Amino acid sequence: MTYQALQVLQDCYHALNLLENEENEDLWRVHWAGALALLRAVGNVLKQVDAKTDPRIAAAEKEQFKKWKQDDRDSEMFFEFIKKDRDLLLKEYEFNVHPLDTSSILITTKLRDQNGNIFEHNEVHELDGNIYRPILSGPKEGDDARDAYKEALEWWGHQLDEIDQIISNLTKPE
Repeated sequence: MTYQALQVLQDCYHALNLLENEENEDLWRVHWAGALALLRAVGNVLKQVDAKTDPRIAAAEKEQFKKWKQDDRDSEMFFEFIKKDRDLLLKEYEFNVHPLDTSSILITTKLRDQNGNIFEHNEVHELDGNIYRPILSGPKEGDDARDAYKEALEWWGHQLDEIDQIISNLTKPE
């Protein structure tokens, strides 16, 4: 089974908890860097540790990676968020998350005047604290970073479950 990768995934959930509760901008940035590194480490540990302990894990990991490379829908989370954002951060120290703890959002309200005509009213509001930290680009653009991170954790959980299922099928007698 994928024991070490699951341990890293569990630590990712602890990192998410830190991100949810941290309001200091500098500390949040450091937590985000660590969280992204851990997120990518799930796959590295799967390949470099778990797969080396059991040839069935190695075969299942290779099968899953091949599937990710062939299926854009399934691989987008890995290649366009997990890997890309981690690489951007660790190789260039660029964050794909809004850099400030205050974000502006536009709220558009549709209203009806006295004559029954519909019009739009736009207002810009500032969100401060740790309410909203949007992803700046990529498939998760505009999503709160923690929501994208949680989605990535769920994706990894599903991938590890599939690998464990493949391993289980390999060990069943024919």
